[in-house]
Amino acid sequence: MNKSLCALALFLLFCSVSANAIYVDFPSTIIIQQEQEDFPVTIRNDEEIAQDFSAKISAPFEAIVSPSNGSIAAEKSTILSLSIIPSEELEGNSFETTLEIQIGEEKAFKNVRIIFKEEAETEEEPEVQTIGTGLFSFADFDAFTAIIFTPENALNAFLAVVAAILLIAFISRFVKRVEGSK
Repeated sequence: MNKSLCALALFLLFCSVSANAIYVDFPSTIIIQQEQEDFPVTIRNDEEIAQDFSAKISAPFEAIVSPSNGSIAAEKSTILSLSIIPSEELEGNSFETTLEIQIGEEKAFKNVRIIFKEEAETEEEPEVQTIGTGLFSFADFDAFTAIIFTPENALNAFLAVVAAILLIAFISRFVKRVEGSK
């Protein structure tokens, strides 16, 4: 029983550690108003040699990553720019897109939710409270869950539960041994 727990702990430890040569820092949710906006995309080459990179986004609207390719020094970061150009027909819609970064032979994919806000009304309307708006609206909750519930966070939560179970088993076994030696 003890060997199987150790084997499980080692397996989970090795699964949780990943040695990627790519690091991408970019938000999971973006909100766009009526004008073009540029967002910084930080990428890092964790390898010990300089490598070429390429970046692209697959989206059903006009979006440009610049520079879309180049070279990045060993163990250095660079900042790219993602320009999103909204149009009137996109207002009020949201899209799930994928930002693809390749450094050397490795690829990283970052899922991004892009929300196009509607143009604000020019006339001032009285404020009306309806269900799902106000301090805690369903739209805010949906954007919050998109940020919080990522595959990485789900794996981290699973590993935390496994670590807690293993810790409890260790403490229980330790207490039994101490009581048995008396």
